[in-house]
Amino acid sequence: MKPTIEQKALVRACKPGVELLIEDGLMKVSVVEKRSNSELTVRVLRGGKLKARKGVNVPDCEIDCAALTEKDVEDAEYLLSLDPPCDYICVSFAQKGQDLQELIEIMDRLKVPAHRRPKICPKIEKPQAFINIEGIIEKSQALMVARGDLGVELGLNRVPFAQKLLIQRAKQAGLFVITATQMVESMIEAPVPTRAEVSDLANAVWDGTDAVMLSGEAASGKFPIEAVLAEASAVREAESVKKKLKQSCPFVAIRSSPLHPMKMLNCNMALKRQETNHSKRKTKVVASLGPSSWSSDMIPKMILAGTDIFRLNCSHRRGGDFERVYPLIRKFARELGKNVEVLGDLQGPKFRVAELAGGPVPLIEGEIVEFALCVNDNDHIRPGRITMKPTLEQIALLKACKPGVDLLIEDGLMKVTVVEKMNDTAMKVKVVRGGKLKARKGVNVPDCEIDCAALTEKDVEDAEYLLKLDPPCEYICVSFVQKGQDLQELIDIMDRLRIPQDKRPKICPKIEKPQALTNIDGIIAKSQSLMVARGDLGVELGVERVPFAQKLLIIRAKDAGLFVITATQMVESMIEAPVPTRAEVSDLQNAVWDGTDAVMLSGEAASGKYPVESVMAEAAAVLEAETTKHLLTPQVYDDFDVEEGNKPQQMDDSRRRTKIVASLGPSSWSDEMLPAMIDAGTDIFRLNCSHRRGGDFERVYPMIRSLAKQKGKRIEVLGDLQGPKFRVAELALDPVPLVEGDILEFGICKSETDHIRPGRITMKPTIEQKALMKACAPGVTLLIEDGLMEVRVTEKVSGTEMKVVVIRGGKLKARKGVNVPDCEIDCAALTEKDVEDA
Repeated sequence: MKPTIEQKALVRACKPGVELLIEDGLMKVSVVEKRSNSELTVRVLRGGKLKARKGVNVPDCEIDCAALTEKDVEDAEYLLSLDPPCDYICVSFAQKGQDLQELIEIMDRLKVPAHRRPKICPKIEKPQAFINIEGIIEKSQALMVARGDLGVELGLNRVPFAQKLLIQRAKQAGLFVITATQMVESMIEAPVPTRAEVSDLANAVWDGTDAVMLSGEAASGKFPIEAVLAEASAVREAESVKKKLKQSCPFVAIRSSPLHPMKMLNCNMALKRQETNHSKRKTKVVASLGPSSWSSDMIPKMILAGTDIFRLNCSHRRGGDFERVYPLIRKFARELGKNVEVLGDLQGPKFRVAELAGGPVPLIEGEIVEFALCVNDNDHIRPGRITMKPTLEQIALLKACKPGVDLLIEDGLMKVTVVEKMNDTAMKVKVVRGGKLKARKGVNVPDCEIDCAALTEKDVEDAEYLLKLDPPCEYICVSFVQKGQDLQELIDIMDRLRIPQDKRPKICPKIEKPQALTNIDGIIAKSQSLMVARGDLGVELGVERVPFAQKLLIIRAKDAGLFVITATQMVESMIEAPVPTRAEVSDLQNAVWDGTDAVMLSGEAASGKYPVESVMAEAAAVLEAETTKHLLTPQVYDDFDVEEGNKPQQMDDSRRRTKIVASLGPSSWSDEMLPAMIDAGTDIFRLNCSHRRGGDFERVYPMIRSLAKQKGKRIEVLGDLQGPKFRVAELALDPVPLVEGDILEFGICKSETDHIRPGRITMKPTIEQKALMKACAPGVTLLIEDGLMEVRVTEKVSGTEMKVVVIRGGKLKARKGVNVPDCEIDCAALTEKDVEDA
């Protein structure tokens, strides 16, 4: 590491046994020897390829360095000189109230009048902040739940409960609360949020947050405007039903003291030991099988990872795969001594457009096009005409449509409205939301109850296959259920095949149509379980309305004694990534707190890159949620009605109270984008001082104020000081593999060429990083690259050197972040840069 003040402090703090996490925890080392205050020997606990400048976290050390770095001081001075002044200044990595005093002293030194002082907003991202929360709150006017580093330092699965505690305590004290990091992370690349992200946003509003923040989604993502619109829509809808829910306040997590006679939430409860005994887990993990997971090698790994129920998706029953896989499930469950169940999922009447005559057809907003059943085998989709194959189900769909009915195409990406019914097989529609129409894309019709059999010919064939299995499968799901009679068709098949009562699978309707909410009691009467199928339900009902409907459905089904599965986009990011996002963990845990019995993996397990890791992630998240469930108040009132989930969506944005904070960056701070961001619903712009360079802030800040004045809107500005960020140094050559069990040196750079190399991790000798080293003691854990790697201090060589053992390995790259959750690092809260920025 380079010999910055902070990084010298980091090495000085490390002692044998202290763990360092590199590159957000991708790699982990533990100190085994403290050779000096600038040199350590560490053991690799979790390996990987170490690249240059990757971050280093040391969770178990309090690093003795200033809360503000030199850069922070410089940035703070800049922010305080703005005219008009910015509205908030964030202090990163605040550990105690004194860390905020440094910013107050800069204001005093610059003689900033009280009425022009920005609100001080500590970012809670260190475990030590929970211990010292009262002192922090005392010097604050706002508070940010900064879930990024907090997830690394505290542990990802402990963040959702900690978030509830922090929001409630800060609101008790009258502070303005911002919830931040990975709120709609998928929108960096996609134009719409996932179900988990919308659920996370809604639950933050129901917990009491005043604002939700966009980071990379707005600063550097492909869809910054859409991200603002998505957050605004989600929080607006959550607010519209908030009065129907009780506060999910941790009701026994209270304390009082002579200084604070009022009962207060005890935020220390967030630091409780994480539950790792999976024999205690009650919530089941359902894993869909597919090419990524149904081999003879993978099935036992999936079982050992925590799978309780395997899902066989009959949409893909072909080629004998089910016939091969089903006996393997039973064989491996028996050999491993595990009770593993099987769920067969019938496809149901899925509606799709036909083939294309040529290339994808542009649908342009406002144009009128024909929408009809194919009149022959060559009647394909072409400009001016959309067609569907004349199946029994699609004939029924066209027959049910009337003028004014909306049809959603490709999960709602495109939308058309019926304007004229030509006959029962053809109509004219107006394009409301355009796009490029491709072949065989799905069609949803939310406002119609379609008069067709619940089971297609394929479903009947698949149901007969499932019912003849020996031993029988435990569940059969019926898709697109609209009323209780839809389930009678499956019961009739069981009767016809003379399936004995003791061998009949539990009937599990998938709730994915608005009509099912209206007819829920009739559906429940014929069911033994129930699935909240958030995929099509989000399309039909509106993705923003799903979180409230989910709560209502879970409670109603539990009241009736049904086994409840919550499904779709639970950890969608894990199709491509080995760890879930903060929003996904929050969504999983809130489902457990709502009362779900099981959570399901779809593409994550069937076709993703990390099926085993997905099972482990869900199992760990729900287990941790179960340990705090008894502390939370049930949110749904006793006199609820499930059909309330069908209420009209709140569209009036002038009624929205929850603020949208948008981080500015290359994607959003141009002359064209800034006014569009304001029009989309941004209330507060965040200037991230980590990227203050090249005069961008000086150009952007006056534009924000000018545009807000022109538009007659109250737009605030939040300046975010970087704080003492700990990072590993540069690489000598290629990324360095950290191998679990290896002992490595971990020290402050002795020279400008003391780069990371095999056997040695370095940090620049900043004041903050020196304080980190000083704070580390044997046993302290350091998390690297958001916890992807993990090391533990085994020996303190000196104030700048230690040895660590690698707990979780990976490839260490340059300049990756380091977190030390269990150490309070004794350094200034503001770096020199922070002071300048302030």
